[in-house]
Amino acid sequence: MSFRYLGNKTKLSEWIVGEISRVIPAGSSIADPMCGTASVSLALAQAGYSVTAADALAFPVIHARSRLLAKQAPAFKAFGGYDRALNWLRSIPPTEGYFFREFGNAGSPANGRQPRLYFSASNAARIDGIRESIRDLARSGAISKLEHSLLLHSLILSTNKIANISGTYGYFLKELSKNAHQAITFEPLHFEQTPGNHSVVLGTIEEHASSICADAVYLDPPYTKRQYAGNYHILETLAQEDEPIAQGDGGLRPWEKQASDFCYRRSAGKAFRKTLEQLSAPHVFISYSQDGQVHEDELLAILNDFGKVTIHEKLHNRYRSNNKAKEGILLERLYHVEKY
Repeated sequence: MSFRYLGNKTKLSEWIVGEISRVIPAGSSIADPMCGTASVSLALAQAGYSVTAADALAFPVIHARSRLLAKQAPAFKAFGGYDRALNWLRSIPPTEGYFFREFGNAGSPANGRQPRLYFSASNAARIDGIRESIRDLARSGAISKLEHSLLLHSLILSTNKIANISGTYGYFLKELSKNAHQAITFEPLHFEQTPGNHSVVLGTIEEHASSICADAVYLDPPYTKRQYAGNYHILETLAQEDEPIAQGDGGLRPWEKQASDFCYRRSAGKAFRKTLEQLSAPHVFISYSQDGQVHEDELLAILNDFGKVTIHEKLHNRYRSNNKAKEGILLERLYHVEKY
């Protein structure tokens, strides 16, 4: 899956799952409660694990549900099959609604500012039409919950490809890029027939940590100060199917209540400690990079309080959301805590 996303582990998933498989055998259960794009969840499922995925935001849950639970194309009886559902998505006419007004280059934001250039006017109107049609279809009861998620999953993936951004949705580019001029398209999804029993839930690690019952837990917490709820507000709005007040120049949805303690230097260490106190799984694996808010020595000291720690390292190209961001190679670490 091509996905512009901070901390996307797609290119590291083979290494991560390889290290985990040296410790717990295929067929075991593992939780990925901060799943993001669900790339590691899917890689674990492909390796034969039963996966419980979760996230505090709605759009990662949509991705995880689609990638883990749809092991084959759903029936889509309302259309007569998945291929026809896909053709329906492609044929929905544009509507000049919320996305056109707030995020299109010909829009007129409610707060009176100049148009926001997240999308071309034509793509923004296509997104509005598709959002409205999916919402109406779900409300009619004509599609299942999983089919509903698959339609939103397709819309989010397709939207991400034509968004006029440099890497996150914190702001938009000054002029429409080549990608943004392309018409939004919908490609067929690939369904994975993985062997495990999977589940997906919505909620924060603070809400779920104490109730996780699994042989191992894989944690991939935010490691920079950038809050995902703000930087991916448009994808969250697609997943939540609502029309929040678009605040400020960037048009962010209200995100403060979804802020993660892992993004703040002052609270990240405490967040690690609190999470580890709540987890009962015998093995905890943690992805964290050298750019993290918690310094390597501090994190190691915290982890040593909870078990025997092994560190695996891999060099990785740094993700750059814009030209001002650091470039070069980044050291990615996978900590294994074998709990006392």
